[in-house]
Amino acid sequence: MLKFHNHNSFSYFDVHTHLSFQFENDWREAGDRALKAGVGFVNIATDLKSSQEAIAQTDYFGVVGFCSVGLHPTDGNADDFNQIELLADNSKVVAIGECGLDYFHQNEIKNNAIQKELFKKHINLAQTVQKPLMIHCRPSINTMDAYEDLFDILEEYSQVKKLPIFNIHFFAGDWSIAQKFLTLGGYLSFSGVITFSEQYNEIIQKIPLQRLLSETDAPFASPIPFRGKRNEPAYVKYVAEKIADLRSELKEEVLSTLVKNAKNFYKI
Repeated sequence: MLKFHNHNSFSYFDVHTHLSFQFENDWREAGDRALKAGVGFVNIATDLKSSQEAIAQTDYFGVVGFCSVGLHPTDGNADDFNQIELLADNSKVVAIGECGLDYFHQNEIKNNAIQKELFKKHINLAQTVQKPLMIHCRPSINTMDAYEDLFDILEEYSQVKKLPIFNIHFFAGDWSIAQKFLTLGGYLSFSGVITFSEQYNEIIQKIPLQRLLSETDAPFASPIPFRGKRNEPAYVKYVAEKIADLRSELKEEVLSTLVKNAKNFYKI
């Protein structure tokens, strides 16, 4: 384990990575490679098992180890939520999620109402423990349906209580959808897809710099030059630098702000 890193040594930050997937034999090495490269990261959970694993793995990384706990809309079992609530107070847990709505995998879970209720439980938990929400949202093909429903839930909540700070990870909506989440104070994070697709250039250019975050979603969605290979947190460098290339500000300002945004989002 690398001992010499602290919060101020990060040059890049991966706000969303999964060391519980495809890293069974080398998650320590993958995390150490990231830290050695000056990359901070948060180990994101998707179900009870990975929530427990994330906390255990995070302990290995010491003062620069951070994770989330939560139930993905397609992986989560609502019966496990009581256990997630017990884990949420752990000092290593800096976010609740990933949670949200997924209408893309309709064969896995068809009841959108169940997803909505589970997501609302995560919102309330985030509010209770005063930690941000890491949100997964994936609409059905050729629609924005899940984003629209997600926005309605967040907006309705915000009218009754203070909305927890939140990030829509792996954002794949259009600019009009992006603006809706921005009006609620949300952040948007982008993955390695932006290194080989121009689909999100407009959003990355228009969004206020203070609301932008960089992620890998490792082991998925590797950026160029690693496309087709297993992704890992160290590769967020290529995502951040692509964001900087697309922005009008100085490169150094964009890169430092992405790290600052991550720290502000996670309160670390």
